[in-house]
Amino acid sequence: MPSIATNTLLRTTLVSQHFCRNAPLTGVGGDPTEPAMSIGDWVRNFILQPPFAWRWNRATTTIAVTQAAGQDYSVALSNFGWLESATINDGRGAPDSIQQMEVQLNLSEDLSGSGPRFIAARLDDDSGNITFRLHPSPEANYTVIVTYQKASPTFAALADTWAPIPDYMSNIYSLGFLAKAYEYFDDPRFGFTFQMFLRQLVSASEGLDESKKNIFMSMFLDGAAQQQVTGMRSQMGNQSRGGF
Repeated sequence: MPSIATNTLLRTTLVSQHFCRNAPLTGVGGDPTEPAMSIGDWVRNFILQPPFAWRWNRATTTIAVTQAAGQDYSVALSNFGWLESATINDGRGAPDSIQQMEVQLNLSEDLSGSGPRFIAARLDDDSGNITFRLHPSPEANYTVIVTYQKASPTFAALADTWAPIPDYMSNIYSLGFLAKAYEYFDDPRFGFTFQMFLRQLVSASEGLDESKKNIFMSMFLDGAAQQQVTGMRSQMGNQSRGGF
């Protein structure tokens, strides 16, 4: 399936407004793009953040690791989002020359020189340079291939597309946008719509096994269900007060 992105934020906004009884999602507070722009940023960030890994948002880079250089390696990666995986190659050409490394959030210093088995994206200097740390420290020269998910862009205009999210996932981000629009208007339909967004997103996810899917769903659906109950109670209360 081709990873083409042509749908715009404006199109998603206009469709969502119809479901919100044509309540405005642009021009609020004198800003011609808000709250649509902020809602769009939230939805895209949510889809591209961990633990969701997508083939159309994946990139790789190579690090030349040497015994002399030690553990830390700064790489210019202006589009770095988060570290997905890494492999290490000692160049011998043997069956065990290439090994999968274990990704960690952070790693300590090490002088043992017993060969790297772990990797962490440890530092970001806010100028597009990411420092990767290996652990234990290298005892020889290696090539490390880093696979990462690219950072989520932000919308600069309503005419911007949802790239890198492809059009075939428009049903998912449109549902997420609609859910946040309902939340913005304090609409009781938010809870149910947000649950549907989460379910579709997890079902489409390429980077989650079944156990991770279950953990993610239990974490977010409980909160969404509670908000749905609260919204329904609020609506019932308003209807009751209207009867007097």
